[in-house]
Formats: sequence, structure tokens, C-alpha cells
Amino acid sequence: MNPFIPKIFGCLMMFLFYLSLNAEIIYLDSRNGDDANPGSKEQPVKTFLKAAELVNHGTDEGGTTVIVAPGVYPLPERVLIENERPFTKADRLTIRAAILPGDADWKPGMMPVLISTQERGTPDITRDRGTSMYGLQVEVSHVTIQGLKFLGNAAPHNRYYPIRRNGKNLRDLEVTQCLFVGDRHALPIHVAIIAHGHELVVEHSVFYNCKNPVVFWNVDEGKSYGNAMRNCIVEGAYRTGVWVVATADDFDFSYNVFNNCEYFFVRNDINQETFHLKNSIVTNYKYYSGYGTAGGPKSETGPEISYREENIQKGVVVELETGDVQPAELSLMTPNNYLHPAANSAAAKLGAGLFKK
Repeated sequence: MNPFIPKIFGCLMMFLFYLSLNAEIIYLDSRNGDDANPGSKEQPVKTFLKAAELVNHGTDEGGTTVIVAPGVYPLPERVLIENERPFTKADRLTIRAAILPGDADWKPGMMPVLISTQERGTPDITRDRGTSMYGLQVEVSHVTIQGLKFLGNAAPHNRYYPIRRNGKNLRDLEVTQCLFVGDRHALPIHVAIIAHGHELVVEHSVFYNCKNPVVFWNVDEGKSYGNAMRNCIVEGAYRTGVWVVATADDFDFSYNVFNNCEYFFVRNDINQETFHLKNSIVTNYKYYSGYGTAGGPKSETGPEISYREENIQKGVVVELETGDVQPAELSLMTPNNYLHPAANSAAAKLGAGLFKK
């Protein structure tokens, strides 16, 4: 044996141990937590506002993980996350459910539920369109949000955004295995995810009855690179399915299921990119492609806009599992494939939805 191998292995283990010492973990539990607690596993905090305060005031080197226990988490105001310490791709800020889709003991009812209870947001003076309300506003780079369920806001005359990133110079926001459920009459979601900057990656997430599921927004100058939407399910988007602004043509759109959208794909007037759409189902839309402004979609695109389509299925019937049809003794149980395509269907074969295979 090479005599240097044990020494190298020992140094590697010491390095990993050093990283573990510098990794910050905050525990969040709506049922058993208390905001007077330090946020340890034995003494978790209760609210997202307190967890964000701990993140914002953290000074430890390395990454930070917020582990969210099952429960219901009211958001009475915007949860702003901002910290100048340098997260990296490896040492990132992760906000994730304690039990993730695909774990052995996961059930839909185990997903932490975030519901906006804000009564009044920030007035939109320029367009006089009521108020804007935000759930998690993440103003740092290198962030993962995983395994959470977001509901809308019941206040009238509002536009609610569950996840927002406003910094045009920020990058690397990953939203994965999240569920967004809206109702245009009771708990509307105006835009589920809206993000300036680069590298917004949305994958393995489900958007049900959201007005606009995802808006890939603007950057300081030039084009926004490194964006992706893959393995997602969009059902009942009553304005747009996906909306791009300064998004470059490296946009990865693949293995998605889009059903019952008004507009499938919307862009601003100056974005003339030819996007590559791959291995997806796009069906039951009113308009395939459109132009939009800040006020919403305004018209269909003309022959000046084209897409490179590779295995895009447009005439497919998509049925999502709701749990309504099952034996009576199971009528109160939510199936694990809730809001996922029916088993063995064309949509199910794409691998879209919360479960990573």
C-alpha cells in the first residue's frame, strides 16, 4: 500500500469534520417549537420569521440548513432572508422539509404547509392593481428550497408571490420537490416563483391552479443564464404556464407536464430567443405562445417567434390523481401520488412531479 494513502484519507476526514463543525443547522417546528428557543434539534423555533432572523444574524462559516418539521406555518408578513456572509454552491443555504418526498415514511400530509395570512401588502402605485404580498423573499445567492407546500393568500385585491428573489445580480436559486396549490377565488397565487438574476432552477415541483407558476425575471444587464424548469407539473395555470423576460437560449425546459393553461409560454417583446423545448407534454392550452408586459399577457406571438421542439406531445389526455375515486374505507386518505399523473399514463412516464428517481 502506498504509505501516503492513509495520511491523505486522514486529512480528508479531518477536513470533512471541520466542515461539519462549521455547518449551521436551525430546526423549525410549528407545533413543538418556541421562538424563545435557540433553534437546536432539542429546542426548535416556531416560526419562519424567527428562523430567518437566525439566518440573517448568523456569522458561522460554511453552509446553513433550516430543517422544517411537518405542520402549518402562517406567514403574517414577508419573510426576508438576507445575509452578507458568502454562501457558495457547496456551502449553501438550504431550507428543507424534515421528511422529503420519496423518503420511506413520507406522506403528502407530512409536507410543511406555508400559508400567507398577511392582511395588506405593499401598494402598487404604478399600476393601481391592489397590493403585492410576498412569502419567502430570498436575497442571497446559493439557496435551495425543498419539500415545502405553499398555499395562497385570502386577502382581497392582492397579488401573492410565495417565493421571490429581487436582486438582479443574484444567482443559484434551486426550488425542488415543492407543491404550490392555489384557488383563484379563495387562496389565489399570483406568481408562485418570481426571480431576478441568474440560475433559477425549478425542478420536480407541482403547480396547481396558480395564475402564473414561474417568472424568470430580469438581470442588471444582458441576459440571464443557467435557468431551468424540468420534471414539473403545471395544471390549471389561468394566465401563463412559464414566463421568461431576459432569459437566454440555454434555458433547460424538459420532462414537464403542462395542462389547461391559458398561455403556455410567454415572453417580453424584446426576447426573440429560440428556446429548445424537450420531452414534455403541453396540452389543452388556449394560446401556445404570447407576448407579455408587467400587466400580463397581451397578444399571441407571430411568425417571428419559433421554438425548437423535441418530443413535445400536444394531444395527450392528462389526468391527475385527486383521491376522489377509491374504496370508501380509504376516502379520507390522500394517496401518495396526489396531484400526479395517473399511473402508466404518458404523463407519468416522463418522471414529472415531486419524486426524484
